[in-house]
Amino acid sequence: MSNQFIKIQNALTFVNNSFLIRKIKKISSSIKPKTLLIIRLDAIGDYILFRNYLKAIRGSKRFSGYTISLCGNIIWKDIAETFDKKFVDEFIWMDRNKFNHDRTYRYELLKQIKLSGFETVVDMAYSREILYGDTIVKASGAKTKVGSEGAKDKHVTWKRKIFSKDVYTEIIPADSNDTFEFLRNKEFISRVIKEEIHIKRPMLDTSGIMRQRNISAPYAVLFFGASTANKIWNIESFIKIAQFLVSEYNLNIVLAGGKKEKDSSGKFVTALPAGRVIDLCAVTSIPELAGILSRSAILISNESMATHLAASVDKAFICISNGERFIRFHPYPREIFDKAFYIYPEEISANIENPEYMEKFRFGSGLDINSISVEKVKEAIKKVL
Repeated sequence: MSNQFIKIQNALTFVNNSFLIRKIKKISSSIKPKTLLIIRLDAIGDYILFRNYLKAIRGSKRFSGYTISLCGNIIWKDIAETFDKKFVDEFIWMDRNKFNHDRTYRYELLKQIKLSGFETVVDMAYSREILYGDTIVKASGAKTKVGSEGAKDKHVTWKRKIFSKDVYTEIIPADSNDTFEFLRNKEFISRVIKEEIHIKRPMLDTSGIMRQRNISAPYAVLFFGASTANKIWNIESFIKIAQFLVSEYNLNIVLAGGKKEKDSSGKFVTALPAGRVIDLCAVTSIPELAGILSRSAILISNESMATHLAASVDKAFICISNGERFIRFHPYPREIFDKAFYIYPEEISANIENPEYMEKFRFGSGLDINSISVEKVKEAIKKVL
C-alpha cells in the first residue's frame, strides 16, 4: 500500500469523523459527577510501561472517590483484566482496525462513550493520535478534557493545529528531551494528578497465574516476532542461538509469539534434539507468558513487548534491535532495570554515546538487523549466563 494511498484514506477518515462527531454531539447525555475515562489505545508494550501508574491514579487526591473507566486496545485485554481490575471499574475495548474502517462500529463506540457522561477524560498517550484518542475526546462531551502537549516534531504538530485545535481544556506540557516511555508516563501522570509518583520500574505479580503448561526447567524463552519486518532477526540465526543454549547450557527452548511465528516455529523442532523444544506460539495469553518468563533462565527477543514483559517480572533478557525508536522504548535505563542487554548493528554500537548521531533513530532505522552476527549474541549470552 503506497504512502499516497494511505494519506488519501486518512484524509477521507478525517472528513468522515467530522460528520460523526457532529452527529454524536446531538445525542443528549448528562454529565455524571466524579467519573473519569482514561484513554490508552496503543500497543501491548506501551500498556505494560503504563499500567503500574493506574494505582497512582486510583489513589490520588484529584480522583479520590471517582468511578474510573479505561478505554483500551483490545489486543491487551487479557493482561488488563487479569492484573488491573482493582484499579479500574469498567473497561471499554476498542478494535483499532474496526474503528478505522467500520463507520458503524466507530459510531456505536463513540455513542457509548458520549452516553456514559464522563466528567473528566484523559488521553494518556504522548503520541496523541488524531484518528483515535483525539476523536474519542471530542465525542465524549466531558467537562474536563486532559491531554499531553505531545511530541513537538513538525510532522505531527501541524496536524494537531488543524484537526485537534481546542479539543482539550487542559494540556499537560512535556519535557522536550527524549525520554524512556516509562519515565514519560510518570512525568505526565504526576502532572495530571499533581502528586509525586514513587513507582520505580514496571512490575507484574505473576504469583496468582496457574501453571498451565508442563515445561521442564531450566529453559530459555525465544520470542522471534516483532511488530514490523525490519525489526525481525532472521529465524536461521535464532535457531543457531537455540542450538547454542541447548548444547552449552542444557536449556530447553520455549518458543513464544503469535500466529505469524507459528508458521515457522516448526523449523526449531526439526533443528533441535527431540523433546527440547516447547512450541507455545499462538497458544499462550499474555498473563500466561508473563508467568512462563518469570520462571525462565533468560529471554532472547527481538525488540518487542516481550522485553517489557520480562522486565516487569524481573527477568534478564537479551534484545536484538535495529535501533528503531531509540531512547523512547530502548535501551532500559539502568536505574529502572539493570538486567536488560541490547545487541545493535555495529554502526550503532560505535556511535551510541553520540546524541547527535543517535537522533536519526528516534522514529525509524534503515539499518539491517541481520547485520548482527550470531557470534555477537552468543557472547552476550555468555556474559549473562
